[in-house]
Amino acid sequence: MFTGLGAFPLTPLRDGAVDEAAFARLVERLAAAGVDSICALGSTGNYAYLDLAERKRVARLAVRHAGGVPVIVGIGALSMRDVLELAEDAQRAGAGAVLLAPMSYQRLADEEVFGLYEAVTQALSVPLVVYDNPGTTHFEFSDALHGRIARLPHVASIKSRPWLWTWQRPRPGSHAYARRCRRTWASASAAMRPRPPGCWRAAPPGTR
Repeated sequence: MFTGLGAFPLTPLRDGAVDEAAFARLVERLAAAGVDSICALGSTGNYAYLDLAERKRVARLAVRHAGGVPVIVGIGALSMRDVLELAEDAQRAGAGAVLLAPMSYQRLADEEVFGLYEAVTQALSVPLVVYDNPGTTHFEFSDALHGRIARLPHVASIKSRPWLWTWQRPRPGSHAYARRCRRTWASASAAMRPRPPGCWRAAPPGTR
């Protein structure tokens, strides 16, 4: 699930509501194309703009139309209550994993973010992907925090958007990007031996 090609479909909207038929077609086309996983309700899936009922419906549509391709469901939300509710629902819907970014209105401290992942992993029976996306969350994971979170049960992967790691926006392939990849991998893999987590867009050479 955390190797190969992962697809992140849009959540189409029509007249202010989720276009369920269009979303189902997107998922079916991705499955037919042979992707290795499908992540519903990531950033491109507009998760932050959908209510809980819409998100639960989208999760079920993704699993139903994925044709057996593993589905990862985004569960990020502003309140812990909603995150836990979405985590429980994603598991009931048949998700193979969940994706979690630390959303907030006020700036978060490292301990608050660690507490979020600690609480959510205690409620999970499926793998969790840490979503490191400071461009939308305005939270910068430190290498040390990645290492601490990687030690929690069920944490299996890190999804990153490297061009958003700093205000200088280093491009993939740049020295800054490569250095951060190496540091992230070292912190997480040291915590999760013998099987380090997949680090989408940040895997060391030879692992993809």
